[in-house]
Amino acid sequence: MPRLEQATRSGTPYFNVMDHRKDISKKWMEMDEFLRFGGTVDSDLKEEVRRAVAQQSGCKFCASLGDPQSHYDDPRVAAAVRFGTAVAQSPTGIADEVFDELRTHFSAEQIVELSCWVSFMYGAEMFGAIMQLDPATDAVKKMYAAWLVQGKKK
Repeated sequence: MPRLEQATRSGTPYFNVMDHRKDISKKWMEMDEFLRFGGTVDSDLKEEVRRAVAQQSGCKFCASLGDPQSHYDDPRVAAAVRFGTAVAQSPTGIADEVFDELRTHFSAEQIVELSCWVSFMYGAEMFGAIMQLDPATDAVKKMYAAWLVQGKKK
């Protein structure tokens, strides 16, 4: 059971709890959409990284929004997921080989973008873990999937 009641009922339980501070919730959503759907790194790649990181964060809600793939044919996705997982496990213990692999697939600009994405998502998932959010319902999962599709069209 979540540690705080939902302040609103207009979105996901995540943002409904964060809506105890609507000003923070609004800016948090803006930053999420900016990082998720903007930039030069593909939003599907970012979502796959988010799914992998969510398995490490302790946020049941975040982890329930989609399982990461078990195997990656695309070496860019594989490198990004390895990096995101390494950050989640130990941000100060990322092996040079993991970072070097990023350099073979991404520009410096993209590495910064990916690093900001992983940092933001892990922080977001920490909030969900702190609040002990329940796993997403099927209705919320559908809403999230539709939001991902809509965001790519912007």
